[in-house]
Amino acid sequence: MRVKSLVASPDAGRRPLTDADEATLRTQASAGAERLAVEIQDGAEITAEEIADFVREADQHGWPEVARSCLLLEVIRSERDPKEVHIAAIERLLDRATGDGDAATVALALARRSEVQTTSGDPAEFVAANADLARATVLLEGATGSPRMRARAHVNCGIVYGQRHLWELEDEHYLAAEVALHGERLADIGLVILYNRAELQLEWACALRELGKTEEAHERLDVAIEALRAADVELMPESWRQELRIFARLLDAIAPGAGAPNAGEGVAEGHNAGMLHLADALSATDRAHALREADMALELVDPAKSRHVHNLALGVAAEIEAATAGAETAGLRYARHLANLRWEARLSRLASMQSLLQVERLRSEHDLLTQHAYLDDLTRLGNRRALYRHVDGLVTRGVESVAVVVIDIDHFKAVNDTYGHAVGDEALARLASLLCSAVRVQDLAVRIGGDEFMLVLPSTKPSASRRRTQAILAAIEAAPWDEVSPGLKVTASAGLACGDPHQLTTIILAADEALYRSKADGGNLVMEG
Repeated sequence: MRVKSLVASPDAGRRPLTDADEATLRTQASAGAERLAVEIQDGAEITAEEIADFVREADQHGWPEVARSCLLLEVIRSERDPKEVHIAAIERLLDRATGDGDAATVALALARRSEVQTTSGDPAEFVAANADLARATVLLEGATGSPRMRARAHVNCGIVYGQRHLWELEDEHYLAAEVALHGERLADIGLVILYNRAELQLEWACALRELGKTEEAHERLDVAIEALRAADVELMPESWRQELRIFARLLDAIAPGAGAPNAGEGVAEGHNAGMLHLADALSATDRAHALREADMALELVDPAKSRHVHNLALGVAAEIEAATAGAETAGLRYARHLANLRWEARLSRLASMQSLLQVERLRSEHDLLTQHAYLDDLTRLGNRRALYRHVDGLVTRGVESVAVVVIDIDHFKAVNDTYGHAVGDEALARLASLLCSAVRVQDLAVRIGGDEFMLVLPSTKPSASRRRTQAILAAIEAAPWDEVSPGLKVTASAGLACGDPHQLTTIILAADEALYRSKADGGNLVMEG
């Protein structure tokens, strides 16, 4: 594959792109990334370098959601690479999504990492995998944004719960994915959901049949039949539809007359043929024939693909042997004993995971409450509490000097009086966004109140602080305020002071005095205190 761009290049000499053109290209790029994801999963070859070019292209255009989709392409592509390469790709997606504040993609990356850790065989990694899975689940409970990304994340969580045979939680995620997709349930992701739901119901029904839980098995079969009917759509790949027919055949044998749709044998090999042999073993009236079919099922069914189908084949073989002997055999007692132990262990894992989910929800709620305590509701910048906490941290780390910049919008009352308070609030939010883009990781931007903001710049020389403040004021003046309201213009004044962070109150007073001088001189400039 050699795809140079996610979007068609504009013709030479073409008129400048309008906002509508840009929106169209952005949509095309998102669709292109989605299409490539399907093609890569179907075996198309693409290099890491090509995907890196797509990420750079998305970043150049300022399309963060497209960049994240491209990083997901690398995660999908690297599934065939060594574990450490695959994990590195997941970590890059996780870092980008965390930085962008995209909860759905963070959840997807965590679920992907959990899936890899689950299969490693390392107990410590399994514990970490559970933590990742719990965090992903709770993040999705409040996630917004792209419906397809949320659906993908739910599907990935469902798959990992399926690895643990926690079907109750697995099914919840598939149902949530369907809700996220709304009318797109027959898109590529939607077909995966329909197939996976049908498959998990089969595993669940097999486990219940092995235990002899007849009533519960029939309840599960009703759901399984509903899932099979929903999955019987023409868009489903024919190989999947054939497997679904085999699922229906086995379900029909587990509960004769339950009404499994389109139950049939068709052509099957290997693992799928083994499921048909198990269905015949359950249905046969001749014990010798039934035992031969059960033995064939045991030979062909791959326990790595369908552990509970394989376990049911073992149990059925033991039942036939006991029926032939005319008494309950030690083999049958042992098979039932193991089945009960497996079920109890599964319920224990389910309870542990539900407890872990509850702990994660409580932690998430605490983090959210803490976050709100330090954030300004309108601008999402820090507030006064955040300011003092940040400066205390600088003092603890031994920072010896800080620059404090106090910024105030010029004539803000006139903005509110002329354009209304809604426009005034939007102007404050836009200015906050400009400040966020101007500060470094070690800096802090806060809203003190009203139209007054503050920057704390640790270990910055006065001359550099002045240049940065002047650049910020220029950016505020040059911003497209017409987008907020036609005719709106916004400038700001600033006061700057430097000193020891131990003396924060004194520095702030000096910066405030400098701000007043800036305003007295006409505004839109910076004064030093």
